Amino acid sequence: MRVLIAVDGSDIAEHAFNWYFKNIHKDENEVIIGHVAEQPSIYQPYFGGVVAPFPVNELEEMIRKTKREVHQLMTKFETKLHQMEGKVHHRFVFDVINDATGEALVRLADKEKCDIIITGSRGLGVVRRTILGSVSGYIVHHARVPVLVCHK
Repeated sequence: MRVLIAVDGSDIAEHAFNWYFKNIHKDENEVIIGHVAEQPSIYQPYFGGVVAPFPVNELEEMIRKTKREVHQLMTKFETKLHQMEGKVHHRFVFDVINDATGEALVRLADKEKCDIIITGSRGLGVVRRTILGSVSGYIVHHARVPVLVCHK
């Protein structure tokens, strides 16, 4: 079985990762640890509603910061995987996106031909979820495969 575990550096994502390995992982499973990062925008809002380009040095720093965060995330989960008993067949898939995180994770699961998606849930209240939307909610409603949502 090919499993996509969505991670983002939060305690909730780490809980979902740990829950999967504690409760349902099998040695023959292939685990894909997926993360999507928002692409830094080259434009910024400007006084009067006009959009102005970011200074190049600020954009370069945003890109460096994103790369550092992705590297730290990969190192964190790689360390956890090496501490587990037995060999875990795994790989990391990171993507930089322009659109919503939920959409990108559903596309990633399709592209990688995953059999299940494991994700965490922040447990937003009704009002916040209605206004902000929910990544896990989007995945549950749009994925073509089963989705397991881990609540902390």
